Amino acid sequence: MSFASVTFVVFLATVLVLHRALPWRAGRIMLLVASYIFYGAGNPWHCLLLLTSTTINFAAARRIDALPDGRARKAILIVALVATLGLLAVFKYGAFAAGSANTILGALGLPLLPAPEWALPIGISFFTFQALAYTLDVYFGKARSTRSFAELALYVSFFPQLVAGPIERFSKLAPQLREKRLAGPGDMEAGFQRILWGLTKKVVFADRLGLFVDHVYGAPTEAAAAALVVATACFALQVYMDFSAYCDIAIGAARMMGISLTENFRWPMLARNPVDFWARWHVTLGTWFRDYVFTALVGRRRPGTARRLANLVVVMVLVGLWHGPAWHFVAFGLAAGLSIAAYEGIYLFTGRSRAKPLFGGGLLASVSAVLLMHLLGFGLALLFRSPSLADAATIASGVARGGWSFNGLTAGYAAGAAAIWIACVARGAFHERGRRDLSMPAPLRALLWLALLLAILYGAVDTHQQFIYFQF
Repeated sequence: MSFASVTFVVFLATVLVLHRALPWRAGRIMLLVASYIFYGAGNPWHCLLLLTSTTINFAAARRIDALPDGRARKAILIVALVATLGLLAVFKYGAFAAGSANTILGALGLPLLPAPEWALPIGISFFTFQALAYTLDVYFGKARSTRSFAELALYVSFFPQLVAGPIERFSKLAPQLREKRLAGPGDMEAGFQRILWGLTKKVVFADRLGLFVDHVYGAPTEAAAAALVVATACFALQVYMDFSAYCDIAIGAARMMGISLTENFRWPMLARNPVDFWARWHVTLGTWFRDYVFTALVGRRRPGTARRLANLVVVMVLVGLWHGPAWHFVAFGLAAGLSIAAYEGIYLFTGRSRAKPLFGGGLLASVSAVLLMHLLGFGLALLFRSPSLADAATIASGVARGGWSFNGLTAGYAAGAAAIWIACVARGAFHERGRRDLSMPAPLRALLWLALLLAILYGAVDTHQQFIYFQF
């Protein structure tokens, strides 16, 4: 069920009414059932996968919590990891693995493996990581296992953030679901406005940018260098507007139920270096990999400089592979990891104080650092959006060949993308200085809501485009 649909509006309104009207014992059951209805709207059979992942981690965490420290607890954790990640591997990476193996088998003249043809369950990576976060936190003593299967099931499947995050921790979300929380008028207004902003960012801006990106990337050999560059910049904005729009709607919908979700973006367009960027972009995924993967790679002993940098690259390659079973995602993760390792290496090898930015702390130095980070971001966006490594090479060579004439379409999208970028940077800088959005009297808020509603109704792109991160 897409957030950008009339069906979801009716669904959310119904849930909100029942949430306020029902006693919480019945309300929690209603919310759990509603979450499964939301997820099963696309394919009801995928609910079995969601239920299986929840069941595995419920049983494993209960057993881990009941055992003293020792090999038995670790063995159960490994079983839970293998079983849960095995489901993810089969349904998301099965075809990719079979295709890669068949390339080798074909070259050797050996029989090929059958390739799976099932549809990828929407959001499987998100709810898999959320379920595993619970079991890992129980194992490491950061949380106690719950005796209520329904409680864990609601934590894993809570519909606002089920399909594309934020990836929440059990210790934050579960306590909010144990008792009835009624949003006050301020939270209802703020949640509603957040939803309107999210829908506007998605259907008016992100989808419109996507039309030009799809047009150029669909036939890169026919596009001039100017169009390729503008399309790549448009995609960098599109994926931010699209993904942050989903999180806006998720956070807004949860807030209208009195529930607080984690902010997943911290104005990434203001990042001054690769480490800063990944601390601002998809925050909950980054902290998941930091807490559960990087920490495991580091181990108990402090690693040497070379090993630490190598671990950073490995983690980012896994982040790239998390996005999808394709080599261009692996290359995306590798490029991101190498950029982080290069930046971290300067400090680790030289002993330079991290309090001193590499380019200095002045305004010109800060602007230069942001612009350099944008250039790196555009390169990562090219790898991320290209259907394959071959297409990425074609686009890169097309840019290198030149051809900087701007036709009307390219110039129009360049101007539009620049306007959106300036607006995002200005608003981000406003927040970075510790300032909040200006409070408005009720009549002005009503006018703002009306303007956003009219933008959604009359400015939305006609062709329906799914949220980009639904595929992950």
